[in-house]
Amino acid sequence: MAKAKIVVEARVKSLSIGESGLLVTEGAPTRMIRVDLEIKRVIKGKYPGKEAIVYGTVYPPGPLKDLTMMALLAGFGGDDTFEWELARQEIGDGAAFFSMSRCSYYKFPVYNVGPD
Repeated sequence: MAKAKIVVEARVKSLSIGESGLLVTEGAPTRMIRVDLEIKRVIKGKYPGKEAIVYGTVYPPGPLKDLTMMALLAGFGGDDTFEWELARQEIGDGAAFFSMSRCSYYKFPVYNVGPD
């Protein structure tokens, strides 16, 4: 968290995995993860919006299990929010996206759902 520029408390509105449409070298995976977040509060830095979209690749997929759990629990109240670094990646000319693969800080609630 110390190195993160923006950290938010968020709720997962939706999570999807699908074809990215990117042109990549042969043999590279083209599927991407998309997470739609509802921002509850900003913990560190500045973020003016109430929503954010975070993209991830399969190298590495990041905390997919935790994000999936949070998507399923959204709206049940209680522990349905988590802390997440919004890792902004500049593409050029003012265009950027939030990368799941570059995120270095996240904190999910601890759920005891059975043996590991």
